[in-house]
This record gives sequence, structure tokens and C-alpha cells, in this order.
Amino acid sequence: MRKIFIVIERRADYSRFRPIIQKLKSDPFFEIHLVVTGICLIETHGKDVNYIRNDGFFINAEIPMFETNKKDTGAEMVRSMSRIMFALVDELEKAKPDIVLSGFDIGANFAVTVAAAHMNIPVAHIQGGEVTGSIDESLRHAMTKFAHIHFPATELSKQRLIRMGENMNHIFVVGCPSIDVLVNTPFIERTVVENYLKIDLSLPTLLMIQHPVTTEYLDSFDQIKKTVEAINESNVQCVVLLPNNDAGHVNIIEYIKANNLKWFPSLPTEIFINLYRNVDALIGNSSSGIHETPTLKIPAINIGSRQQGRERAENVIDVPNNKEKISEAIKKAIFDVDFREYVKTIENPYGNGNSAEQIVSVLKEIPLKGIIQKIFHD
Repeated sequence: MRKIFIVIERRADYSRFRPIIQKLKSDPFFEIHLVVTGICLIETHGKDVNYIRNDGFFINAEIPMFETNKKDTGAEMVRSMSRIMFALVDELEKAKPDIVLSGFDIGANFAVTVAAAHMNIPVAHIQGGEVTGSIDESLRHAMTKFAHIHFPATELSKQRLIRMGENMNHIFVVGCPSIDVLVNTPFIERTVVENYLKIDLSLPTLLMIQHPVTTEYLDSFDQIKKTVEAINESNVQCVVLLPNNDAGHVNIIEYIKANNLKWFPSLPTEIFINLYRNVDALIGNSSSGIHETPTLKIPAINIGSRQQGRERAENVIDVPNNKEKISEAIKKAIFDVDFREYVKTIENPYGNGNSAEQIVSVLKEIPLKGIIQKIFHD
């Protein structure tokens, strides 16, 4: 058997870990040690720990990461990261895992990656090698250098990992696991989703997911304000998922709630995916717009710098934080018939929904002896 240690901080990492955990759980070769932390434990952000538990996963530990009533700053993000790293060291000592499965560019996953590497525990990292804006890119590349096994989503990302000196024999291109969720989530009748959300999805509808940009957090409120103003002036129905708790989020959430938008802190996976299947376009700066909308064959309006440089399909409309440009993009995404027809023909560069199966297969077969000692490969 191999024991796999996984940490979940927010809905963004849970959506990608979920299909992997499902496959690990169904295979008696694996034991899972699951830790939930971050905004998954916070009521105002939807308390996703309840959804995780309802999905049938046993949670070994719930570790608070964020303290309430603290300043909404980058400094507090660092304190939270140090807090969870300290606690995860104890949890790793207790669990004694064979492999830590970390991912993406999220603080708690960064913390467990660094801790495990120092404790001589092999780390497998999902979706390294991608290029983006914000502090996320620095976290992601740093995790690559601490990790021993790599699961990039695309061939281009693999080549970046090789240029970073990683052993090409430990790099496996698997696609993005969130697409597994899109492909495999059961379909729900639209009326069920409408009744749950109390909206009419026969109307043109946007899904908005826009987070603060950590490196621009002093401007993040004005950035979201421009997006909301453009949506309101477009007279297009919009469903908003509240942003994560990166620096600058407090005023943003208050503003969204005060603007007569249909908002939710989080949603059950089945409802969210079936909402996603019924909207006309996504708007914001979430990686979901880059990774997932090509599979759904809908446009994505990508605003600002948060996803700059990331590989993307031609359904993505890139715009600056400018109300007029955002308004133009909404018109194109919703009402340009030729563009919408073209979007239906594109392929997703991030895979076709079999990432979890590939990841679990590697975790099962890869030899671990001698993998800890890393050297730079020219």
C-alpha cells in the first residue's frame, strides 16, 4: 500500500483534487490522509468542508489557517501560510505518508510541499510549469523545485519544467483534472438548477469568478468595480461566485453583495457544474476560464493580468481592467453569433477528462527509492 497525503484549502484545489481522491479511494492499494484547511473551514466563504464530507471523503484533520478580524493584507497571507506550515509538520509526522500529492499555486499546498521536501517525503506536484501573473507564478515555480514527481497539464508546461532542470523521467503530461469533473458530473435538469439558484437560465447569463490580484491588491477593488459596472450596464443576468480571501477581498465581497447581483460563497459540485453547463459565458480572472470553458464550448472573458501568459484556447477574450473594453467583450461573448459558433469547434489544450486516472496510475507504479535526492538536469 501507499499512503497519499493531500491538503485542501479552497474550492479551486478541491475541484481538481476531487476526481483524484475518488480514484484513490476506490483502489485498496492506496490509503488517503486528507487535511482540510483555509477558507474551506470558513462560513462566509461557503465552508466547503461540508461538501467534501458530503462527497463521502473521510477527513483526517481540520486545521484552521486564517484568523478572524485580521488585516486584509499580503502580510496576513504570509502569517497564515506560516501557521499552516507549522501545523502540517506535526500532521506529516503523525501520518508518515509515502507521497505528498500537492498542486497548483495555493498557499497551503506550497506549505506542505516545502515541509514534506525537508522531511524527505516524496512530493508529486500537479500543474507545474504554467505561466501566469500575480504571486501565483512564483509559488507554482517554487513548488516545482521542491517536488520530485511532476504532473503538468500540457506539453508546453513539460518543456518549461525540463528547462527548470527537472528530471524528464519524472514528468508526466496528464491534462487538467478539473476537466474530469466537467466530463463526469451527472447531468441535472436545468429546472432543478434554476430552482436551487432561483434564477431563469433561459435568459442570457454570465458566470462571474474574479479574485483579487495579490501583486495589485491596492487596485483590486477598483478592478472588480469596473467588471460589475460593465455587467450591470449590459443588462445581462449574472451569477457571481464570491472571490477567495487573497489580500484585498473584504471590500470586494461587500461591494458585490451591495450590487443586486445573484451571489453565492460556494456551491455543491453538481449544482456548480450544471450551472456552468447552462451559462452563456464566464467572466473574471479565474483559471477556470482558461482550463475549463473550452470543454464546455463557451466563451471566457479574461480580465486583467492574473492569467497572463497562460496557454489558452481561442474562446478566451482577453481584456484589460477597463469598463468599456469589458462591455465590448460581453457583447461579443453573448451576442456575436459567428464567434459563438466558432467557439463550438475549438479543442481544449488542457486535456479531455482522464487526468485522474493517469495521475493515480503513476502514483501506483513509480519507484520511490532514490527519488528524494534531486539534481539539476541540463
